[in-house]
Amino acid sequence: MASSEEQMSTLGDYAAEHGAVAHSRSKSRDDPLSVLDEEDPIFADEDLLRIDHIPDHDKIVGRNNQIETVARRFKPAITGGSGKGTLLLGKSGSGKTLVTRYVCREVAERGADNDVRIGRAIIDCAQRRSEVQTIIHLAKSLNDSDKTGVTIPQSGIATGAYYDRLWTIIDELYDAVIVVLDEIDRLAPSDDVQNILPEEADDSKLLMQLSRAGEENDIEAGITVTGISNDLKYGDRLDTRVESSFAPDEIVFPAYDANQLGDILDRRRDAYHGDILSGDVIPLCSAFSAQEHGDARRAIDLFRLAGEIARNDDADLVREEHVRAANDDAEVTRIQDLIRGCPTQAKIAIAALAAMDEFTNQSHFKATEMYQIYREFAQSIDADVLGQKRITDQLREYETLKIIDMVRTSDGYREGTYLQISLLDEASLLLQSVGLDDRCSEIPIDPRMRQRIVDIVGR
Repeated sequence: MASSEEQMSTLGDYAAEHGAVAHSRSKSRDDPLSVLDEEDPIFADEDLLRIDHIPDHDKIVGRNNQIETVARRFKPAITGGSGKGTLLLGKSGSGKTLVTRYVCREVAERGADNDVRIGRAIIDCAQRRSEVQTIIHLAKSLNDSDKTGVTIPQSGIATGAYYDRLWTIIDELYDAVIVVLDEIDRLAPSDDVQNILPEEADDSKLLMQLSRAGEENDIEAGITVTGISNDLKYGDRLDTRVESSFAPDEIVFPAYDANQLGDILDRRRDAYHGDILSGDVIPLCSAFSAQEHGDARRAIDLFRLAGEIARNDDADLVREEHVRAANDDAEVTRIQDLIRGCPTQAKIAIAALAAMDEFTNQSHFKATEMYQIYREFAQSIDADVLGQKRITDQLREYETLKIIDMVRTSDGYREGTYLQISLLDEASLLLQSVGLDDRCSEIPIDPRMRQRIVDIVGR
């Protein structure tokens, strides 16, 4: 009988062999709908642990200075004015979006008390990926077609026409609008893209249009524009023309430490029934999340997932083992969700790099080596083979997501400077996740291909 190593000839086989699916602990029931009538034995108010939940001020930890500064920027909207441009910078999960949503809500309520109509729009640029798509979503989120008579088609009209419809919506419905562009750096080209002037980049064009709307389009409503980025140096990349109109102040959000993360979770323990949490749950959730750059979003998600696992296990308490299981599940789910949303070409390139890491004794590779494996993987499933620069540009996106590290280095006089790539996540988990894709599951990783990878890396 062939060994499991011999049987694993494709990425699909690898995913099946290594069990690339997060744990499922759902119980078998005679009446599966009985859960609808049961009182939840673990959670008293699970909504408190939703990522998009906006808590009251007393549940927001360590961000008073940032709240005050953002409030000052948004304050002119209360009287129908335009606030100063602002960039909120900091690592993922440092509270940027939470603080923004909280202050937006409070400003809108105070505006309503003054009979000022304040529109709020928080747009995730990572989901839109272009100036046009971002404007479409912004216009739709602010529009009430019954009142304006304006429709926003998904395609088919010029970019300028979308802006014109947005200006009409704002002027007819609002006295002031607060526009928040979350992950705005995702609209910007990578540093390696050549022949693209900064003012031609989608983020620059978007910021210029929004920040100049009042003076160039005779809009009476005040417009306050805020950008959010995980890139602490994002402001340095803005074109001088954008800076003159947008003129942003930068507010930096530091990462949370373990004590602050513990305080955040402790203020949300009302999500659980009393005395259902063992004493080590919050400290362990905090410790795991502090290792991930002090990510509060991860801490809250881990806190919730531990309770779900305890509930599905019919446990009488949420304990340490549930947190550890949740941490394992969360990592698998995070990678799977990220890979699922990747373009096919990026999946192939990530698989190439992960295969090099998994099947050789090295952990750092030249971009030229990765590209050779990428070519062979792409050809093996009849996918188009992109040029090396385009593939490298695609991988740069995953550098900001802390999956890949890319540095320019040198080995002396023999080859000079070259781009070195390495993985920051576990290679086997990335291979498993790529292997769940129908097309990429056919990528061969049989003994011949593994030897080919070793030969290329060993040159």
